[in-house]
Amino acid sequence: MKPAAGYLLLIAAAILLFSAGCSHEISVTRVGSRDRLGYGSVSTGNGLNQNTANLLANLLLSEQYEENPEGLLQHLQKLFRNEPRPEHLAAMADVALNLGLRFASDPDRAVGYHLAAALYSHTYLQLLDRPGEQPYSEERVGVMRIYNAATGEVFLFLRQRNLLHHKGYRLTAAGGQRVTFQAPEFRLPLSPESYSDFLLCADYRPENLTHVSRRFGLGAPLICRVKPHLDEVRFTDNQTLPATLVLQFKPGEENRREVTGQLVFFDSRNCDEVQLGRNRIPLEQDFSTPLAYMAHDPLPFGYLEYMLNPDKTVRMQGLYMFEPYSDDRIPVVLVHGLMSNARTWMQMINTLQNDPDLRKHYQFWGFSYSSGNPVLYSAQLLREDLQAEADRLQATGRPVKMFNRMVLIGHSMGGLLSKTLIMNAENRLVEPLLGDNYREMLASLTAEQRDFVTRMMDFKALPFVQRVVFIAVPHRGSEMANSAIGRIGASLVELPQSLVQRGEGVIGNLMRHGWLQPDNSKIQTGIDNLDPNNRTLQLLETIPFRPGVPYHSVIGNRKEAGIPGGSDGIVPYSSSHLDGAVSELVVKSDHSAQQNPLAIREIRRILLEHLRQYPDIQVATPELPEELGEGAAEHAN
Repeated sequence: MKPAAGYLLLIAAAILLFSAGCSHEISVTRVGSRDRLGYGSVSTGNGLNQNTANLLANLLLSEQYEENPEGLLQHLQKLFRNEPRPEHLAAMADVALNLGLRFASDPDRAVGYHLAAALYSHTYLQLLDRPGEQPYSEERVGVMRIYNAATGEVFLFLRQRNLLHHKGYRLTAAGGQRVTFQAPEFRLPLSPESYSDFLLCADYRPENLTHVSRRFGLGAPLICRVKPHLDEVRFTDNQTLPATLVLQFKPGEENRREVTGQLVFFDSRNCDEVQLGRNRIPLEQDFSTPLAYMAHDPLPFGYLEYMLNPDKTVRMQGLYMFEPYSDDRIPVVLVHGLMSNARTWMQMINTLQNDPDLRKHYQFWGFSYSSGNPVLYSAQLLREDLQAEADRLQATGRPVKMFNRMVLIGHSMGGLLSKTLIMNAENRLVEPLLGDNYREMLASLTAEQRDFVTRMMDFKALPFVQRVVFIAVPHRGSEMANSAIGRIGASLVELPQSLVQRGEGVIGNLMRHGWLQPDNSKIQTGIDNLDPNNRTLQLLETIPFRPGVPYHSVIGNRKEAGIPGGSDGIVPYSSSHLDGAVSELVVKSDHSAQQNPLAIREIRRILLEHLRQYPDIQVATPELPEELGEGAAEHAN
């Protein structure tokens, strides 16, 4: 080998050796379809977002993130003071949040980092953000997510230390700021004393919901657990309400390291945004998780026991509100069916409350009853509860405009109860059901019992019910009630004491005077009332609805949607169909059509239609932009 050639070869080998030790050949790796979905993700492998990782790498601070986190945060603070750029503050918040998560096993240390992350991101959004100039800023979204996560972590620390309701305590942020907390502000529908606990929605994941009702924004969504047996309103067992927590900061005027902090609890059903500096920012909202949490504990009584033992389960019966009463929202009263309870509506409520127009203008109530009771008896209880609410509003002088626009939605047997509220019986039931000697029969009762029977059988339409939706309702009965299982079920039902208690109850009194025998056909349960040959059911079919009240039918068909006919497995189409319905939708569903997504979508349409009939309620109707044109619209479809 010539000397020159050997020299060149030695140089080439040294270059290769050097390059192998100091860098890698730039290239790409092809990924599959699953990894392709992660393209554009702002996160890196160590939890930091890509912009923060870039900044640390450019400043040769990546190793310090691992080895000297306290020093790194001080370094970044100094960088920001010398060059107050938004991306520097965003990086500080990102670093602080991830360091707090790294030290999660030491809460007293972690909270300092999380407090710093909340403080940095709050400052960014309050002072440096320019949404009008950069409406599609990925950095802003990242900072909001950091703020939300940090706020949630600070909340958990304070909750664990029993400090949520206190004031005057001080925490030191990892950046050296001393935060003194003011008393919290509760902008919630109930007094702070009405809540037993506040839980972080991020700690839970709803299960078996067909729809997730959430909206991105600022703050940490909470589950507010309501204390049982409040005087203000009757709630269901384990009632929860949604809220959003915002952690606000105000720097001291003389010493910027002295900061005032305050927890603010917002009612996320009635508040959509929060003022932060010059900007109004949407609130983060989660309606699904509180609702799912409310339903996760079993009820004190099972469905079967609830039907068979009305007296034993009486505390579950009556009108419920899923939120505090609001004067400016129309009540939607949901009436469940056979062997069920108010929880059967959770799927529907969860989906409907995600619509901002429905959430703004409606409030959801539930009526629960033992479906073993006679239909007319349960209907009278529903009527009494609603009338009592109307009387309460009138007595207190509260506005009744929205209350008087009430909508009823009844499923299965609940539809039979509901339709009596838009009927005037006008003595069509008393004589046919009690017989020719009904006057003598009624005379044998006490005045209170006579009034009870009369009101139960000779009812009047409630003027404040303005629309009814029937879902899988057996207007003409179901053969299920006449089956062996139905007859056995009816025989096992224990009628309530108000009807049968000896010497005091209605039926007991009639028996004592010889008007009824223990096996008399007039003694009927709710299951008996579903028999197609049942006299009560047939008589109800002859009573017209109050004129001017629109009603709708949603019907299940197990085999095919959109086709009149068939059955949902319990109720045939011929029993559910009503000739005078404003609309009728047949969905492919079993008898639980109230949980079918297409049925729920129809309820949404009906409720929006109900709103549009009132000129004082402004509900926008989506319109196709003219620029798209007819052809583009057809192409989009």
